[in-house]
This record gives sequence, structure tokens and C-alpha cells, in this order.
Amino acid sequence: MKKFLAFLLLVLQGNFFSQTDSSSAIQPIKDSSNLSNVPLYNVSGDELESDVDEQQISSLLQSSRDVFTQFSTFQFTQGNYRARGYAADQQSILLNGIKLENPENGFSSFSGLSGLNDVIRNIEHGLGNGANRLAFSGAGGFVNIDARASSFRGGTKFSYSHSNRFFSNGAAITHATGMIKNGWAMTFSASFREGNAVYRPGTFVKASAFYFSLEKQVHPRWFISLIAFGNPTQKAGFSSALRETFQLTDNNYYNNLWGYQNGQVRNSAVNTTKKSTVILSQHYTTSSKTKINCAVFFSAGNSSLSGLNWNNTLDPRPDYYSYLPSYFYNKGNTVQAETITRQWQNDMNTQQINWDKMIQTNLGNLYTLPQQNGQTINTDETRARYIVENRIEQQRQYGFNTIFNKRFAGLFLSAGIIASVYNNRKYKKMSDLLGASYWLDYDIFAQNLGVDPTFKQNNIEAPDKKIYKNDRFGYDYSVNIQSLENWCQLETNLKRFDIYAGICASAETIWREGFMANGKFPESSKGQSEKIKFINYGLKAGVTYKLTGRHFISLNGLNQTNSPAVKNIFISETTRNKFVEQLRPGKITSCDFSYFLKFPTLKARFTAYYTVAANQLWHRVYYSELYSTNINVIMKNIKQLNQGIEIGLEKTAFKVHLLQCAIGLGQFVYLNRPNLQAWQDNDGKALYDSRTVYLKNYRVGSTPQTVLGLGYKYNSKKWFGGITFNYFDQIFVEVNPDRRTEEALLSFFENEIQLINKIIHQEQLPAYYILNASAGKSFRFYKKYFLQLNLSVNNLLNNKSNLLNGREQMRWDAANLEKFSNKYTYMTGLTYMSTASLTF
Repeated sequence: MKKFLAFLLLVLQGNFFSQTDSSSAIQPIKDSSNLSNVPLYNVSGDELESDVDEQQISSLLQSSRDVFTQFSTFQFTQGNYRARGYAADQQSILLNGIKLENPENGFSSFSGLSGLNDVIRNIEHGLGNGANRLAFSGAGGFVNIDARASSFRGGTKFSYSHSNRFFSNGAAITHATGMIKNGWAMTFSASFREGNAVYRPGTFVKASAFYFSLEKQVHPRWFISLIAFGNPTQKAGFSSALRETFQLTDNNYYNNLWGYQNGQVRNSAVNTTKKSTVILSQHYTTSSKTKINCAVFFSAGNSSLSGLNWNNTLDPRPDYYSYLPSYFYNKGNTVQAETITRQWQNDMNTQQINWDKMIQTNLGNLYTLPQQNGQTINTDETRARYIVENRIEQQRQYGFNTIFNKRFAGLFLSAGIIASVYNNRKYKKMSDLLGASYWLDYDIFAQNLGVDPTFKQNNIEAPDKKIYKNDRFGYDYSVNIQSLENWCQLETNLKRFDIYAGICASAETIWREGFMANGKFPESSKGQSEKIKFINYGLKAGVTYKLTGRHFISLNGLNQTNSPAVKNIFISETTRNKFVEQLRPGKITSCDFSYFLKFPTLKARFTAYYTVAANQLWHRVYYSELYSTNINVIMKNIKQLNQGIEIGLEKTAFKVHLLQCAIGLGQFVYLNRPNLQAWQDNDGKALYDSRTVYLKNYRVGSTPQTVLGLGYKYNSKKWFGGITFNYFDQIFVEVNPDRRTEEALLSFFENEIQLINKIIHQEQLPAYYILNASAGKSFRFYKKYFLQLNLSVNNLLNNKSNLLNGREQMRWDAANLEKFSNKYTYMTGLTYMSTASLTF
């Protein structure tokens, strides 16, 4: 009877609760927009700060003349807004026609160009499902950056910036020759940024960047171009946190990833990236109607993320649930809870990581290992209980790209082919033994699986191996991807209609190769896995009807498949070659309708969009105390709807005054009931493989689905300034799918509806608004020198209570939801950036 009631309540829960799965239809559009493939649960490195470089560089996209795009790529990103809710794999970012994307997940990123603002200002921005003459792009449109040396005017620019956002001080120099008489052009740029973040304690940024472009005009129709760029970066991260820790520390920017070591601040999660890209291309115009661009590219680099690891000792994270006052309050131990509260409020070693204590623990842990495999006995050595490890990725990619454009009588043909080979070797390296002599390469979760001593060995070919500084350990494997894509697009321009249609076909081969034989999976961890292949296609078409010379309407549609992200297709990528069963490509179906109004002093766009993402795959990892191991959770066959409207208005008055308005109203919801399965990481056993997740009608989390921007700008010849009001609403916490299954509610009775409601309810975060302002002045002297001063201020009212996002933890306790309560991130208070630049 209990099982029947639990099942009945789940099926009918839409009748009781507003944000739960039901068989009823999706509610009408109420708010605005973001498509992230699935809820994002963060564990370890995934909790860290999103790429701040992308946030900095996104302001460049304001060069787009579209009002809503200007707001969505700068003003709204402060609230974690993603245009139309799309994940990063739905927008293509191109550099001279080369896609800047991560082959493992298809995400396009500006991160590799951070610090190079001066040389990536020549931007073409394509909206939604529209035509693209450089590549076959997804529902999020495309951005193409023209970075050839000949595209820059000759001159030199120095700039200096001071800020309290992501860095404190930054400087840059850029020099361009322009195309000179001998047919050569050269552009060079370099920059650096450094400083500690004001609002996120324990964080810092140290970054530099370089760019070099050389171009030769062989003859009037033939150019050869070389581009090289990179941006070595080191960033100390922060994570989301519990409301309890914010309250205990009286700080909405509490960060659990740092502490003091010998009186100095030290962050446990430092992300270091060193990657460079080289592109050699030729641009040939056979006639006034035909262009051929061919390029070869190569990128290589390393990235590492440091993190704490420990064995047979206390968890070093200061906000571990059993270290908090709430843990003792829930057990009825008020005295201990009040003691812990006072420690949290007054003792920095309670609030933060206690590095000195970990070092003392290591120094006192004498340990003798039996002699074997050439390892000598040393009774004076200490075995590390705590260490700092580096999770390293060595990425290599090379390939070629060809783009063909030709104009026929009344037609324009674009076609292309792109091929690439990608290899990413992933392993761990010992960074700091924290005073100990060595670390043993064991899997602590596998030590008690049986009498066979090989179970706990991370590498059975080197059992009981002592790990010293800079040694590899834990895991060592590579991800390999080979891809080939062909695409074609045809356009025609008639008196009243502009019509286009495009098609693409691609093939992708993915496999894993292990370089260590793991004791838990000796036969499936080392060597090459099966090579899994995905064949994908894309179809898109659109029509624009010209009502008059100033009024246009357009309709575009897209149907496309894409390969699942590599991190999702292996049950446990770090330990073995086993794929998730019955893998299928994801499918995107999208359409948008737009009305454009263009007058000299008035511009407007209204767009309605509808996108369904089907066959989506989701994979997360969390630690389970019940099984004393990490659990791999996989959700399959996810279907998601992103629908809404975008409105952009811009009015110019008396030439120097500009009024702007941007409105986004969207609804991002899950449409079906996916399948959920979970696997133990220490022995590969399935905990379950066919749970139904009652996810239908739940909202996609952590991004505003309603946004509003109102702006005023003044722009004269030497002065400019402006102020913007931005409003964010319909922000939902990312849900834990396991809490929306029948099995999650089996222990409850009919009269416990309030408890069930708490488990399956999706929290909505409060709406908020911010004011931003900017101003600048320019000076010209000695005819050729141009000095520009700029100041931008965000969150003028210094509101520190705006919640950016939240998530439910994957660990949860049905009997006590507060035991593993939600985690949140707050928007920073008032921030500014001032820049002075000299151009000549």
C-alpha cells in the first residue's frame, strides 16, 4: 500500500505543486530564457568559478548593432544569463572561420582569447538559426572574429586598467603596421592581468596573453596569413556554499577553498592553463565572384586543477556537514552546536582550511611499508594523510578547414569541410606532500572490497608504489576524437524575399586509451576501448520577407543532431573503458520568427523562438557515505524545451542621446521523464539502472528566465556616458533528479504530504535588479595622439544579497533534508573598472 501511495503521489504531484512533473501540458510562457542541456551539479572542480575571462571579453560583443544582443552579452551576463537558455554548444565562435570549440563537449569559448581585446574587435554576429557563410552553426547563432593582420589599421596602443572585479591591475600593448607597400602586414599584442579578488576571499588571477599575426599579399587576389596566440593563466577558485556558512561568517562570499599556511593565504583549487594556437591560412579570390579560404591549425597546451586528497583521516573541508552547528542541532546536542557556532564566528582555522594542522598530521604519521619491487625500507619516512594533487590535461589538436564562396546569377553558394584530430591525456601528478615523505597509490574506496590486495592498487603493475613530488599516480589515460564535417548553404535574393537553405553531415569517432591497469578493473582499464562512432546531420532553412525597405520579417528553422559530451559517455572515465549503454546522438529542433524595424533613429527587433533538445545525456559524480565510495549517476533520454520572446528597441534623439530597451521572456522546462541509473565507482556494480525521473515541467536551473534592461547613453565627440537598469527574475535552483523518483518516496505514508512536498519542490530564487553606469572622455593632442579614459561601474547600489544561482546537492537524506541543504552563489557588490589608453 505504501508503494502504491508513493507512486500515485508522484504521478499526480502536478496537481499539488507548481514546479513538479505532471502529465498536464506545459504552462504558457511567463518568463525568459536559458537552455543548459541538463541541470548542472557541481563536484570538486566543477564547483569552481566560471571562466571570468569569458565574462570580461563578452563586452566586446557589444559591437553588434542588435540591441538585445548588446544587453545579453554584457549587461545580462552579470546575472548568469544565457541567451535563450542555450548551452555553449549551440553557438559557434569562429576565428577567421576556424571553430574555437572543445571537441569533448562542443562548447565554444572565448577563454583562449582573454586579454586580447584589442585584436578581436572586428566581429560579425549571426542571430539564432540564420544563415552562416563560414560554417554550419547551431540554434544559438555564431560569432566570427576577423583577426588577420591586414584587417587592422596601422598604429600603436598602450592601455592600463585598474579594477576590483576579476583582477586588480592590467596592461596591454598592441602594434599594427597595416598593409604596407611591400605587401606585408603585421600585428602584435601582449597583455597581463594580476591581483586578488575583492569579494571572493582567497582568490587571485595571474594572466598574460600574446597575439601575433603576419600576412603577405602574394598578388592582388591571394593572401597568406599566419596567426599565433595564447594566454597563460593561473586562477584561484571559489565555490558555491551553504546558507548556514554565509550566516555563520556574516559573509555572502564565503569560500571554503582556502586557508592560512604559516600565516599566508593558500587556495586549494588553483587552475593553471598554458595553451597556444597557430593558424596558417590562404585567402584566394579567383574572380570577383569566387573566394576560397583554406587553413591548417594546431593547438597544444596543458591545464591543471589542484585539489586536496586524503586517506584514513578527517575530511579537511571546513564546511563538511558534520562540522557545522546544524549537524549537532539536528542530533539534539545544543551545547555542542553552540560551541561550534562560536568557533565558526571567531576562529579562522574553523572557518577555513587548516593547512598547518594537515602538515602536522603528516609529519607525525610514521609508516613502514614492507620491502618489495625495489622499494627500500626507511623507518624515518612519513606517509601522507593529506596531499595536494594536480589533475592535469595535455591537449593536442590539429586539422584543416576549407571554405568556398561563389556568387552565381541570383544565387550565392557557401560550402566547407573541416577535419580534426584531438588527443587529451589526463592524469594526476603529486603537487605537495604537505610535509610527508610519500603517498601510497591506493584507492581508499577499494581497500575493503575483498581479500585480494590488488583491488586497492591504482596501478597493479607498480603495487604499493610510493609517490613523491611530481610523480604521476591515480589514473592515466587519454581521450581521442577524430571528426570530419561537410556543409553546404545556398542563398537567393529576390525582390521581396531572401531565402537560404543549408545542410551538413559529420562523422565522429571517440575512444579511450588507458595507460594504467587499475586493480578494480584490471582488464578494462588499460589499453584502447572500443571505438564508438556517431554520424550526425543538420538541416536549416530560412526566409526573409521585405515588407518595405525598413520593415522585414524572417522565419528560420533548424533540425540537427550532435554527439554527446565525452565526459557523459563513459560510466567512469578515469577508471575504465566501459561506455554507457544504448548511446544516441542528441537532437535539436529549433525555429524562430522575427520582425525587424530599421530607421535612421529607430531600430527594433521582436523574436519568438521555440527549441526542443531531445535524447540528452547527463552524468554526475558524488560521494556516498552509505557505500563509502563515489557514485556515478547517469540520466538518459532527457527532453528539454526552450521557448520565449526577445524584444529590442533603440531610439536616437538629437543625435547624441540614445534610449535602449531589451526584454527577454522565456520558459525553459523539461518535457519528459528520463531514465536514471547509478554505479558504484569502487567495484562497478549498478545500484540501479531503470529509475524513472518525474522531471516533466520542472524548470531548468541557475539562469534567469525573465530579463529586462533599460538604458540611456550620451555620446558626443569627446564625452560619453550612460546608465542601465537590469532586472532578473524566474531563477530556479538546479534539481537533484534522484529526489524525483518513485523510489525516493517509498518510505512515506499518505499523511506525510508536507514532507513529500519538501523533497520534490523546486526552489525559486528571489528576483532582483541592478544599476550599472559608464563614462568616458577622449583627448586628441599633437594631431596624432589620442588619449581615452573609461570608467564602468556595476551594481551601483552595492546590493550584496542578490542570489545568482543555487543547486540541490546530489547527496541527500529523505529523513533530514537540511543535512545536505542547497548551495548558492551571490552576486558581487559594487565593482568598477577604469582604463586609460593612448593610441598613436
